[in-house]
Amino acid sequence: MMNWGALQDGDPGRYLPRPFETPRNAFPAALIQDFAHSGFDFIRLTLDVGPFMQLQGADREALEQKLIDNIRLFHDLGLAVIVDVHPVEQVPAYSPQSILDDLEGPLFADYTAMIGRLATLLAAVQSGNVALELMNEPVIREASHRTQVKVWGAAQLVLHDAARRAAADLPLLLTGANYGGISGLTDLDPSPFIDSNTLFSFHYYLPISFTHQGVDFGTADAPASPYVVDLPYPYDAVPAQEIAAAIEGRIAADTALDVTGKEATRNHAQQILQSFLSGAWNRERIENDFAEVGAWADRNGVARHRIVMGECGVTRRAAGFTGANDIYRKRWLSDVTHLAQAGGFGWALWGIESREMGIYRVDDKDRVDSDVVAALAMSD
Repeated sequence: MMNWGALQDGDPGRYLPRPFETPRNAFPAALIQDFAHSGFDFIRLTLDVGPFMQLQGADREALEQKLIDNIRLFHDLGLAVIVDVHPVEQVPAYSPQSILDDLEGPLFADYTAMIGRLATLLAAVQSGNVALELMNEPVIREASHRTQVKVWGAAQLVLHDAARRAAADLPLLLTGANYGGISGLTDLDPSPFIDSNTLFSFHYYLPISFTHQGVDFGTADAPASPYVVDLPYPYDAVPAQEIAAAIEGRIAADTALDVTGKEATRNHAQQILQSFLSGAWNRERIENDFAEVGAWADRNGVARHRIVMGECGVTRRAAGFTGANDIYRKRWLSDVTHLAQAGGFGWALWGIESREMGIYRVDDKDRVDSDVVAALAMSD
């Protein structure tokens, strides 16, 4: 609804004065209603930060009013709202890497000022039930994990304090460094925030070869491939030789690849498959991952109910896209949400209406897929 804002023709660095008024930003009213009636109790509303930082005057006022109107829409349906400040790389100047590149530079100062404005705005929402997430999946360009932790730790403290000066009691959602995964959270020192009205978030997409199957990121740190599909969950639900044979068949049948291309693709696919199998991904493996989060909470005196698994999801099979088999997708979603709930954590899916990871029915985009909902922890 409020992400990937529309850009001006001929100027890919400038947003339209009304950047979220295009058809792609429309959230069908019927789907909103069905989502609210399906048992979910909050929605995470993601914001492209570019327009909120770039637009000025009447255009920014209109943008902020649109945010308030959307929050009221969800509140009227009985849904709480996490407003997720969500930098994207559509305009590189407003990517998380650019924002965090220099904590003493003007861009980070502008971002910090925006956080203060949003906190003031949300604190005035009379219906309550709204929280502010300071940054989605923070990442520093070309930095080690330890550097990511140190730089983001300093940045998040600045952002938290800016929000607190604007809104003393507004719930704030904090996250760990390095894309906000479990390792980032468990390396986060929560002591400066314990007495503040804060929640703590982590994202879970493991193994990425399963959760993002059908996607080709083209990067070494996100090993997925359009050829490595039909991976099962748990990992041993299908014999390994059958999986390998199917992958080889897809590569062999691709006439767009020459001999050299097929060999490189085959080597990449084999690496992904071996990593997937050696990881032994099943319910017990996920339970162990979540136990790390619980141990971090207990060690630092953070109540479990203050932790939210802010994103999880698996690609699906839809028109023009080959994601996970529906049976295995639902098994993973079931285990992950039930184990999060058993750990005392809140959880959210990514996303609702996206083609790749959506939870609407393939044959009816105005309805939530009741079979997916039935697999989730809230169906207990």
